Amino acid sequence: MKNGWTYLVLATTVFVYVVYMAMAVWTFYNLPPIPDRVETKSGVLLFTGQDVIEGKYLVQKYGLLDYGSFLGFGGYFGIDYVAYTMKFYADKVAQLRGLTFSPETATQVKSLLMPHFEAPPSTLFAAQGGRVVVSDEFGKAFEAAVQFYSDYFGPKAEEVGLKPNLITDQQQIRKIVAFFTWGVLISLANYTNGFPYLPGITQPRLDVTTATWATFFILLLIIMPTAGYIILKFIDYWRDPRISLELPPPSPTQRLALLGFVLAVLGLSVQGLLGGYLMHKYTEPAQLYGIPGVNNWLPFNVARALHSNLPILWMAVTWVSFALFVLPYLGVQLSRAKVLAILGLGTFVALGILLGIWASYLQMIRDPWWFIIGSQGRPVVNQGTLWLILVAALLAYLSAAVWKASRTSPEPIQPLVKILSIALAGTAFGTLMGALPVVSPWYHFTIDEYFRWILIHSFVEGFWPAIVIPILLILLVIAGMVPPRLAVAAAGLDATLEIATGMIGTAHHYYWGGQPTLWMYLGAVVSTLEVLPIGFLIAYALVLWRRGEVKTELQKTLLTFVLVAAFGGAIGVIAFGAGLINMPVINYWVHGSQGTMVHAHLAMPLAYGVPSMLMWVVAFTLAGAFSAAQLRRLRLAVVVMAAGFYLQVLLSLMLLMTNQFAAATSQGYWAMKALFAPDGSPGFWQRPDIKTFVWLRMIGDIVAAVGIALFLIYMLRGLPKGLKSQ
Repeated sequence: MKNGWTYLVLATTVFVYVVYMAMAVWTFYNLPPIPDRVETKSGVLLFTGQDVIEGKYLVQKYGLLDYGSFLGFGGYFGIDYVAYTMKFYADKVAQLRGLTFSPETATQVKSLLMPHFEAPPSTLFAAQGGRVVVSDEFGKAFEAAVQFYSDYFGPKAEEVGLKPNLITDQQQIRKIVAFFTWGVLISLANYTNGFPYLPGITQPRLDVTTATWATFFILLLIIMPTAGYIILKFIDYWRDPRISLELPPPSPTQRLALLGFVLAVLGLSVQGLLGGYLMHKYTEPAQLYGIPGVNNWLPFNVARALHSNLPILWMAVTWVSFALFVLPYLGVQLSRAKVLAILGLGTFVALGILLGIWASYLQMIRDPWWFIIGSQGRPVVNQGTLWLILVAALLAYLSAAVWKASRTSPEPIQPLVKILSIALAGTAFGTLMGALPVVSPWYHFTIDEYFRWILIHSFVEGFWPAIVIPILLILLVIAGMVPPRLAVAAAGLDATLEIATGMIGTAHHYYWGGQPTLWMYLGAVVSTLEVLPIGFLIAYALVLWRRGEVKTELQKTLLTFVLVAAFGGAIGVIAFGAGLINMPVINYWVHGSQGTMVHAHLAMPLAYGVPSMLMWVVAFTLAGAFSAAQLRRLRLAVVVMAAGFYLQVLLSLMLLMTNQFAAATSQGYWAMKALFAPDGSPGFWQRPDIKTFVWLRMIGDIVAAVGIALFLIYMLRGLPKGLKSQ
C-alpha cells in the first residue's frame, strides 16, 4: 500500500485518543469519594467537601505542587503532603492515647485512623455526597495539623524554601489541610493501591506485584517476534539505493529562523543556571551562599516551575524555527513577514509562560486570571490555559504547513514529512486537552491528573519521538546515509509504537492517584514496550558507525548526535524509565523521588534535547555559519555535555535515590523528602551525607555547562554571518 506507514500512524493517533475518551468515561464515574461532610463520632464537623475542593484550588494557586507533592505527584524537595500528614496524624492520635507510634502500637493507632466512608464514588458531574466519620482522636489531630501548617506556610515558609509568610489566612490554611486530609482518608480507604507507605498503617496491594509480573510476561511475549520483524525489515531495506540531495544555500527569509535557534540556546543556558540554583536550595533553602532574601523573588517552587518549563519551550521554539528553515526546501514558500510573525508569536508565548509562572506563584495575579494567564499550578503543566491554547494553535498551523509541504517535497521523503505532520497534530490535540477546563482547575485531583499526564505524554513519550525521529531520518536520507525505504519503515514503526505505547502508557502515572486499579496493569505493560523503537534506533546508528559509511564532517556530526541521543534514550528512557521506575513494585517506593530525576536528567536533555540541538547545527552549517573545525568541536561538546549528565546521575542522583528508598522502606514514604520530621527532629535533607551527595552533583553540572557553553558561544558568534546571504 502506498504510504502504508502514514495511514498506520494516522490510525494509531486517532486510536489512542479514542481509548483515552473511552477510559475517561469509566474513570470519571469511579472517582475516590469527596464526602459532603467529614465529622467525628461525636458529631463535630471537621470540614466539608467544598473545603476539599477549595483547598485543592488554593494548593494550585500558591504553587505548592512545585514545592512538595500530593500522593507523590509534584516537586521532589518539599514534603509529600499526604504521607507527611498521615505520619503527623499517626503520631498525634498515639500521643492522645498516651502512646508512641511504633510497630508495636501500629494496630491500635490504625484503628483510630481508619475512616468510615458513607459516601458514593464521585463522578465528573457529581462532585460530592455522603459523609465520612472519623474517631474523636482523629478530629483533635486535624485541629493540630491546621496549627502545624499555619506555622509551616506562614512564619516557617522562608526557612523551608518558600516565599516568606506565603499563606497567613487561617481559613485558607484550614481548607488546604482539608485537602491534605482527604488524601489521607482515601489512602487509608485503599483508593490509592496502598500508597503512600507507612509501616503498620498502609502497604502495597497485591496488584502492585502481579502487575509487575504481567509486565515481564507480556514484554517477553511481544518483544521477540517484534524484534525479529525489525531485523527482517532492516535486512530487506539495507541494500536499497540511497540518494543524496544537494541543498542550495538558504534564502534570506530562511536565515531568519537562526534567530529562533539563538533564543533556544539561551533558554537552555538559563535552564542550566536554574538547575544549579535548585541544587543549592536543597542544602540552603532560605539563602543563597549566605545571601538572605532570595525567596522573596525566586523561591524554590518558582525556580522549579521555570526550570521544568524551559526545556519544553526551547525545544518547541527549535522545532518551530527548524520548520521555518526547512519548509522552503520542501516547496512551501514563506514570506519574510510570515516568518517574523511566527517567530514573534512563539517568543511572545514562551516569555508569557515564564513571566506568568513567576508572577502567579508570587501572588501578583488575581483570581481567576492566575489560572488563565499565569500558572495552572499543576507540576510541569504550569502554563496558563491561554498560553496552552496558543501553543496548540501554533502546532496545528505547523502541522498543516508540513502536510502541505509533503505534496511538494522530494518523493522519497514524502511519507516522512506526512508522519511528522501527523505527530504535530497529535501534540496539538494533547495540548488542547491539557488546557481543559480553561477557566478554573478541575474540582477533583484524580480528574486533574488524568488530563495533566495526557498533555505531558503528548509532549514527551507519545508524540515527541514521532516528531524527532522523522526529522533525524530526513536529514540522514538527504545526507545519503540511509536508504529512503528503510527510513520510512523506521519512522513509521517508531511513530506507531511510540504513539501507542507512549500515550496509552501514560497510565503508568495512574498507579497511586485514585484511578481504578486496571490502569496499573495497562500502564505497566504498555509503557514498557517503549523500549522497542529506541532499541532499533541504537542498532541502526551503531551499524552505520561500524560500516564506516560516514565520510563528511556533516555526516559525522549527524551520526555523533544520533548516537548520543540513542544512548541517552537507552539509559534514561529504557533503563531508568521503562525498566526501573515504571515497574509498580519499584515505583511504589521511589515514586516522586530522585529516581524520577535520574530518568528526567538523561531522557529529556539527551533523548529529546540533543536531536533538537542537532537542528541548530544543521541550520547554521547550511547557512555557512559553522566551519568544519567548529563542527568537530561541537561533536566533542555534545559528548562532554552528555558526560556531565551521566556524572550527575552517578555521583549524586543515584546515591540520593537509594538513600530515599532506604528511608521510605524503613520509616515510611514521608521520610524520603522532608527537612524535618513532624516532631521537629532533623529530616532527610538535613543529613550530612545527603548534603554531600547533593553537592557532588555540581561536578556533573560544571561538565555539562562546558559543553552547552560552546554551543552558546559558537551560535552567538555565527549568527551575524548566518544572517547574511552568501
